[in-house]
This record gives sequence, structure tokens and C-alpha cells, in this order.
Amino acid sequence: MNELKVTDFNGQKVIDSRDVAVMVERDHYELLKNIRLYIEYLGAGNFPLSDFFIESSYITTQNRVMPCYLITKKGCDLIANKLTGKKGVLFTAAYVTAFEEMKQAIIKPVEVSPGGLAKLISITRRVMLDMGCTPQEIGLTMQNIYRTWYIPVPELHINTISEQLKLSDYASLQEVYQEALRQRKCPASGNRQGKC
Repeated sequence: MNELKVTDFNGQKVIDSRDVAVMVERDHYELLKNIRLYIEYLGAGNFPLSDFFIESSYITTQNRVMPCYLITKKGCDLIANKLTGKKGVLFTAAYVTAFEEMKQAIIKPVEVSPGGLAKLISITRRVMLDMGCTPQEIGLTMQNIYRTWYIPVPELHINTISEQLKLSDYASLQEVYQEALRQRKCPASGNRQGKC
């Protein structure tokens, strides 16, 4: 009973008035009457109505088109302020929780598996090679992919772009690799001789 579903409607997060009616244990028709009254008051006060309520409809099981409203967070606040007692508290807690969960889902980065990321990089590289892109362009694109998924860009990758180090240049790769190992063993000392 205390679960509300937030959906996205043209960039606005909304809850269906039918769900609100169930939550506050009121007849949907009665809630619509109240919303229409709120809309009348908001219109008289020159408030943008779509910031609170968006007129909508749904189809019943008898194939009848019936009115409903998509209610924004501001609209939920308005309805909640008119409710008292247990129903008011439960509705407020439910809509605040639902909107917060939607907000967290939006800002939470999508997780990607290492295999999925490797496949993305491989396909992107292959397509860019087919398009005739330069190694610098491919390298910069790979850096952007790493950053998009909040993965630290490997230092070797950065050096490759700036110095055009080739993977076939084994001696240079070995040198960079050894330097990276020395840095890992003695990160704070700054000693490049490998002695900590």
C-alpha cells in the first residue's frame, strides 16, 4: 500500500492520480474533484499548472476513456498539505520516497562489466579503423570511453596518445611498464631507481 510508482513524462517525474487515490484511500473521482479545485486556485494565482498537475486519461477494461492526472512532486506536496492524520503522513512518506528513489536511479551511474567494456572498446576501435581514423583519434575516443564509465585512464594509454607509442615497440612498452612497476612499489618516495 505504501508504494508509489514514479514515471517520466516529457522530462517531468510524475505519479498517476489513480495510484495516489489508492494510497490515500479515497475514491479516484473525489480526488479528481479536489485536483480540479486546486487547478482553479492555481490558475487564479497565475501558477503554471503543469508544474503541479498534467491532464491525462486512461482506458478502462470496458474500453472507455477516463480522465486522470499526472501529478508532479509539487502537486504531491499540494495534495499532502491538504491531508491530515495517518493518511497524510503515509502519503507524504510514500511520495517523498518514490521521488527520491527515482532521483537516485537517474544519477546513479550504470554499471558495466569488464567484458562488456572490452567489447565496446574493441568494436569502437574496429569501426574507427574502418572509417580511417588516426591513432590519435582512436586513443582519444578510448579515453572518453574510460571516463564515461568512471574508469581511470591507464597512464600507458595517455602516453600512447601524446608520444604515439606503438604496441609493436616492445622495448618502449617494456620501459614504460617497468617504470610503472617502480612507481607502484615506491609511490611516495618518488625514487626512480627502484630503491625505497
